[in-house]
Amino acid sequence: MIAIVRSEWLKLRTTAVPWVLAGIALLINGLLILVIYLNHDSNGGGFGGGGGGNSGSSVTTSVVSYPHTTQQLRNLVGSGFEGYLFALLLGVLCITTEFRHKTVTTAFLITPVRPIMVAGKLLMAAIGGAGLAIIMLVSSLVGGGLTLVGLGGSFSALLHQVPAVAPGMILVFILFAILGVGIGSLLTNQVAAIVVTLGWFIILEGILVSLVHGAAKWVPTGAAEAAANLTRNRGDLSLFLFNWWQGTLLMLAYGLVFALIGSMMLTRRDIT
Repeated sequence: MIAIVRSEWLKLRTTAVPWVLAGIALLINGLLILVIYLNHDSNGGGFGGGGGGNSGSSVTTSVVSYPHTTQQLRNLVGSGFEGYLFALLLGVLCITTEFRHKTVTTAFLITPVRPIMVAGKLLMAAIGGAGLAIIMLVSSLVGGGLTLVGLGGSFSALLHQVPAVAPGMILVFILFAILGVGIGSLLTNQVAAIVVTLGWFIILEGILVSLVHGAAKWVPTGAAEAAANLTRNRGDLSLFLFNWWQGTLLMLAYGLVFALIGSMMLTRRDIT
């Protein structure tokens, strides 16, 4: 298994796919950080008061134009959380690229037991997902932190929120990367796997949750939010999520069940 993981690591770091995904994720994270600060500026000029004193009064309220509360700083640290979709695509591409570029025959000659090859993909995708999460966290600290300091905020206050955000975010990226491998082992056609994956998470999942509110905690995104211990504003939708460990187990079950079914299908599939 160690040799297989080393082989997968060589494939991962010598192909363009993970680097392209990381680059796009960083670009989007930068835009999300910008949106956070723009939203702050649009809330009456800032936070913490905002010049709403009584008429004729000489008392003024200081306005804070940057994230400063605990929740605001945690949102800034976790601004790259939506990058879990790129971890998901990384997992999908880890296995479907083998079929697209016709290298799967060589891979199976080296590793004749096909479920072992899928297991190696799962381990490597988990490592890649964790690495992508760390990249997103560092980019949030650098981009968001420098902007925060420039506006007069405290970078140390931002750093203090990392332990509250980083474990859940890294865990979610790992779980989505594993899920991606499971999906890719089922749908070995790369285009079909990407279309189905993005179609579900961008369109179909939202439609299902809006029609059946009780399904919100069972879908992968709801399980991921529970695993990360996040609470999000869903408008009028009252969303009750599982506990973090229940969400983790549910997400892990999705990925492993898909991978198991995909492995069984691969053992019966003629590759040549």
